Amino acid sequence: MAAAWCATSARIAAAAGEDLALLVLANQDRAAQNIAPLAWNDNLAAAALEHSTDLAAHGGNCPDLHNSCNGQLWYKRVQTYYPGWVALGENVAVSVTDPVTLNDGWMASAGHRANLLDASFTDFGAAVVLGQTNFGKMAFATEDFGSIGMPSKSAYPALPAGSISPLDGGTEARDLQVTYYDGVGGAPQAVRALVGPNCVDLKLQDGKTTYGTYGVSRQFTGSGCVPVVFEAIRADGVRARFPKSDAILVGVGAGGAYCAERTTAVPTQDCGGGTSPTPTPVAQPTPTPDGTQLNALHVVLKHGKSNASKGVVQFQATLPQLTDFDPTTTAISVRLRFGQSGDWSQTLPQLCGSDPCLTLNKRATAYHSSYDSPTTLSLTRSKKNGRWTVHFTARAQSLGTLDSGAVDLTMSVDGATFTGSADGQLKKTGLVAD
Repeated sequence: MAAAWCATSARIAAAAGEDLALLVLANQDRAAQNIAPLAWNDNLAAAALEHSTDLAAHGGNCPDLHNSCNGQLWYKRVQTYYPGWVALGENVAVSVTDPVTLNDGWMASAGHRANLLDASFTDFGAAVVLGQTNFGKMAFATEDFGSIGMPSKSAYPALPAGSISPLDGGTEARDLQVTYYDGVGGAPQAVRALVGPNCVDLKLQDGKTTYGTYGVSRQFTGSGCVPVVFEAIRADGVRARFPKSDAILVGVGAGGAYCAERTTAVPTQDCGGGTSPTPTPVAQPTPTPDGTQLNALHVVLKHGKSNASKGVVQFQATLPQLTDFDPTTTAISVRLRFGQSGDWSQTLPQLCGSDPCLTLNKRATAYHSSYDSPTTLSLTRSKKNGRWTVHFTARAQSLGTLDSGAVDLTMSVDGATFTGSADGQLKKTGLVAD
């Protein structure tokens, strides 16, 4: 089934490989239509895994294949993992585990195909889970699509997706595939996989050199867990990798039967080329962190198309490292200064009735509130470093004149004030700063 917004179960042992393969296949279909690729998103993958696990645990006997079996609407489930979204979509299937068969089936269905080829989606997550049904064991597959905001072509990652299929097995050949994308049209100097200590060149299998699927069939020998990272040297010499900060583990033989999905023990060999080879670590003095600086600031300001009071304010920013952070203790104020004289502000109340407006999820990893229909605020905590990222959207706003130039954000939350600045460029979609 497809949706768009405009019994004990077990995760399949090679699920991570199948999940990533679904993304490579989706991008292959998008490349054929000259639609920018989707990038893997761990939060959407977590939302997809929750749903596939839920369906599998109930043997698929739920009132609706998209909504949770307890009746929770599908988009409310997804937004607990992926707050601040501007577009969402979902594909669900009850069938086989093979990613090619799954993708072919979705592409043959108008609703699913529309999600796979929707240019407004930029992020992707998927999960395949095996569950017991009245007809025996079956696979429950979920793909979740989303977008927080539309990036420029140059902002897309050069390697948005890569996969190894099958992820676990014996010494048989595995398919290594990766999506390469250059929004400004440069062919890569090299595309390869770092397989343990070895460098393996990948060849163009489908699409164009600037946007296509590169891959190779590779036999794995021995026994154990082999780390794999995909790497590309762009036309300008910049080195790109997928995954960015860890490696995919491939299970080989009996010793690879219980490999984790990822490892931080990343292959570090320099396979040549590029202007940024893996550096030799050099001790550097530890800088004193700025306790008030907003990082990774991204702001989008849009005029109302037919009504000046229907503008949209969106921003995302990461707070500095904080301890005992609780955004429910005070009202939250936001102020943006932009262009020649642009000045916009909003204060969000602490309480909605007698309770805090912001609510914390069960995992204590996200706060969220829809203060009213035009305004939403979410704060999500990173699993890796514990820092909080703010996602803010306010609709039905009057913004005045939008000009290129510095965009300054000031945000007061939990009794502290944080600031950040970014260079704003006026585009067809509005004023974009990052």
